[in-house]
Amino acid sequence: MFKLLSRLICLSVFVIIAFIVLSFTSGGEKFRWFGTTVKEKSEEVGEKADSLKQKSEKVMKGVENAKGTIDSLTGKKDDHTR
Repeated sequence: MFKLLSRLICLSVFVIIAFIVLSFTSGGEKFRWFGTTVKEKSEEVGEKADSLKQKSEKVMKGVENAKGTIDSLTGKKDDHTR
């Protein structure tokens, strides 16, 4: 357990040192680049999620129409929920 804690502390120290060095050498440009990249990717994912939601709603409407057609053909008025 002590080895794990010491390794985590050493890793955090190295990360902090790397953060400070990058901040001083590049003036934070790399951090801004990372932020803009993450923002662009998250917007792409959001657009894809919206299109997926629209497609799923369209499919659900088709399923409801099919259930209605089946019920009207068979004369059943069953609830198809579980």
